[in-house]
Amino acid sequence: MQEEIGLRGGTTSAWCCDPVVGIAVEVGHATDYPDIDKRKHGEANCGEGPIIARGANINPVLFDLLVAAADKAKVPYQIGAEPRGTGTDANAIQLSRGGKAAGLISIPLRYMHTPTEVLALSDLEATVKLLTRFVMDLKPGTDFTP
Repeated sequence: MQEEIGLRGGTTSAWCCDPVVGIAVEVGHATDYPDIDKRKHGEANCGEGPIIARGANINPVLFDLLVAAADKAKVPYQIGAEPRGTGTDANAIQLSRGGKAAGLISIPLRYMHTPTEVLALSDLEATVKLLTRFVMDLKPGTDFTP
């Protein structure tokens, strides 16, 4: 299968598909429990909606469109600061083929990388509504140039 579509080790889908825009959907550190370092992870709470990332590797036009879609869909959301690379597929999208418009939506997750990870199903549902509204509102030829 990999040879049929030209994939080789280290190649990302963003390279192969050559998209105009891409949104990575991930989990993010919820910080509404004891012993989590809010100075390191920011502030995000389970049950208060997905985290829409804003930062150096996030396309500002795409960020604004995601916030507008969340508002239009009437879903709660949180803003997450990403002052450098995110460590997610958003980086691969953003750096692919000379640069692509990249966004990141994270679902708040408590106790990440432990056997007791916890998230709110309402945050998952809000993420689906947000992405659905974004896709429905996206116009052909949208210019993502900041």
